[in-house]
Amino acid sequence: MRRGELAVRMRFADSEVKRIAIGCVSDRGAREYQEDSFGFSSVDKAEIEKYGFAAVVADGMGGLADGGRVSAYVVSEMLAMQKRRDRNMPVHLYLSRALVEINRNVQASGVGGGSTAVVILCTPEGIHWCTAGDSRVYLCRDSALTPLNEDGDYMNNLMDRIIAGDLTFDEAGEDAQKDSLAQYIGCRGTLTPDVNAKPLIPRRGDKLLLCTDGVYNALTEEELCAALSAPAGAAAEAVKSGVAAKGYAHQDNFTAVVLEFTR
Repeated sequence: MRRGELAVRMRFADSEVKRIAIGCVSDRGAREYQEDSFGFSSVDKAEIEKYGFAAVVADGMGGLADGGRVSAYVVSEMLAMQKRRDRNMPVHLYLSRALVEINRNVQASGVGGGSTAVVILCTPEGIHWCTAGDSRVYLCRDSALTPLNEDGDYMNNLMDRIIAGDLTFDEAGEDAQKDSLAQYIGCRGTLTPDVNAKPLIPRRGDKLLLCTDGVYNALTEEELCAALSAPAGAAAEAVKSGVAAKGYAHQDNFTAVVLEFTR
């Protein structure tokens, strides 16, 4: 195991992968407070065999304490719910329903903030992901970076209306809400998480990057791909160094979790 790196043993059907190396960094950037949260399920072999392995990243919204409280709740509750998963329910339905339930709980709590959520659950069938908001999960495979989820912003709603012929691109560009989030934990409308119905089968050398918008708003996809060329722990540190090197005066909180699938 390399310095700054955790690892778990896990086998996947139809894959030579036997190990997941984990690297992670989190920084408050130029902000006075940290609203990002992240966490992992147990790395105990028996628990992984029973429940799978999960990683969660959440970016709090709303300012000061509330955003941080909500993101911390999203992480802790999602990891707790993993152990209550109905094994007869398809994983993508479980993940989606879990985030919907967490959203209802946050709505009922009356807190002023919200949070994004990125959840990865690795089971013998493959990799499952579920998201709400604009935090992202990327797949780095064969030196190419591919975003796997769709940002839950209002512009996606506008694009649906454009496709339906109810709106023009110019009208969408002038909409005052185009850059706001429509889907996130704590939203007052109906939460529809973005989830993959078919599990991703990992290949040896694959890496997943789970990150908040403080990462991808600072670094280009080319820069992220270059950082991910290193092993998991070093890759996470390379992301942190890359963001810091930009020196942005208003750098947001940022969190990056790297999962590397190896033998």
